[in-house]
Amino acid sequence: MHPATYGGLTLGLADRLFNFLGHSRVVANIIERLFTFVDSPRERPWVAMGALGIFILFGAAWVNQAQVLPGVSVSETGLSDPIVDIVWDEDGDQALALVQDGPDMKLMVRANDGVWSALDCDCNPTAIGGTESQWVAGGEGGWFGVMWAGSTSITPRSLIWAESPPDIISLDGDMLQGWLIAENGPTRTVHTWSGLNVSNGTAYPIPSIVMDDIETVSGGALIIGHDSTGSNPALGEKSSEVLIDAAGGSGGSPQLFLLHRGAGSPFHTIISMDDSSFIAIVGGGDAIYGVTMERNVHRIAGSIGVSTIAIDDAGMLWFKGENGLSNMEIGDLETSAITCPEGTPLDLTVAANSGGNIVMFSEDGSTRVTIDPSAQHSLLRSLSLLGDLLLVLTFVGFVGFGGHALLRKHDVL
Repeated sequence: MHPATYGGLTLGLADRLFNFLGHSRVVANIIERLFTFVDSPRERPWVAMGALGIFILFGAAWVNQAQVLPGVSVSETGLSDPIVDIVWDEDGDQALALVQDGPDMKLMVRANDGVWSALDCDCNPTAIGGTESQWVAGGEGGWFGVMWAGSTSITPRSLIWAESPPDIISLDGDMLQGWLIAENGPTRTVHTWSGLNVSNGTAYPIPSIVMDDIETVSGGALIIGHDSTGSNPALGEKSSEVLIDAAGGSGGSPQLFLLHRGAGSPFHTIISMDDSSFIAIVGGGDAIYGVTMERNVHRIAGSIGVSTIAIDDAGMLWFKGENGLSNMEIGDLETSAITCPEGTPLDLTVAANSGGNIVMFSEDGSTRVTIDPSAQHSLLRSLSLLGDLLLVLTFVGFVGFGGHALLRKHDVL
């Protein structure tokens, strides 16, 4: 159809519609009463108040929508079991995960296309760690494996232990060197490895302190644990904050120094940091701490039941607590609550920095939430919101003034 014909047909339909409205006694009577009510000096204040109320309601809805965190996406993982721990490659596309498998655990890898597959290691894995380019895994009986990021297979390496190989509880490092916590019966010891050689182990001298997790940091490693005596019986066995510094290496037994011991929920996360006044951030259920190169421990913020925490490339902390998702910059006095889009799961855990994004998973592992931190301060988003507002106002103005002109043209007004 020719554009002129199409436009003429549209105008013709509009004229017929308004001719019908203008010559329909019922419609004309309703419109006449409406505008008589609007033009009445007695009712004009009520009309103005009603218009103001509508404006406020629309404005509140607009502001509420603007407070929803941008850059949040929710997707299905295809997994049916909880993720215990995860390490990502530099781009945030591929990952190695330790996944709960009933009473045991298994290794799974994520490919570029987001598909997860089981990793056959012929082992009973217990821990994973590593860098963005090389991942390591440990298991029962001293099993140790290494794989390059993006690989679909893991290479076992026979570590040389001074005694019978113990179970590996936690580890971090690469193929050449690293740190680990091993368990032999009731005793847990800290070791280093260099190549295939494992150092002699060091147990913490206070038997009630149990070492749970280790992370390589500048100048050594940090260890988090708990006091089995329990400083708060109501919280159960793991009810204390324990932070230990590990130093040494080069084949010798590590030296362990207590940095912090206090009451409260135990620490659960160590985040190694570069280019910062802190070498690490340590997160727990009751507090978040920063550790300096001199191994001084500073309380950054209190936390209400924080269960997982991560830090983005700009140094902002993102964490899940009893009050939902929050974030804060190091140095802020208060945290900022985050409003996520509708449909975002609330039972989030295993937070990590993945290629500049913050990624968390639901407790059952089936759902992934990805947050783009840069979108929160995006100028393009602000311009988009302003453009949407102007578009809505223009549309309302067009309908109002255009409708008024057509009604006057057809002698309705």
